[in-house]
Amino acid sequence: MSYLTITPVKAPQPATILADNVNVSATTLDNRLKAALEHARRITEIYGLGSLDAVLAWETVEELQQVDKSLPKNTPHNSFTHYCTENPSALEARIYDV
Repeated sequence: MSYLTITPVKAPQPATILADNVNVSATTLDNRLKAALEHARRITEIYGLGSLDAVLAWETVEELQQVDKSLPKNTPHNSFTHYCTENPSALEARIYDV
């Protein structure tokens, strides 16, 4: 007579979902996105791509990426653009249509 041994499986951790109405700064969102990516990669290594844990982790990454895309991006200012905004009447700051 043989018996079947069942190994208990660790319960999946709930996915962190970012609500649409939450105001998150860009640096916090970047940190959360990096952490979510690392978590999803590790969970995929441990449990495999088809596991519920991996699916939830990657879904969280996708949600964070969507929020990141929806936030307005600040354009980087170099010294020339800074000069042009401070001196709009300067010859260098004038914009011509060709």
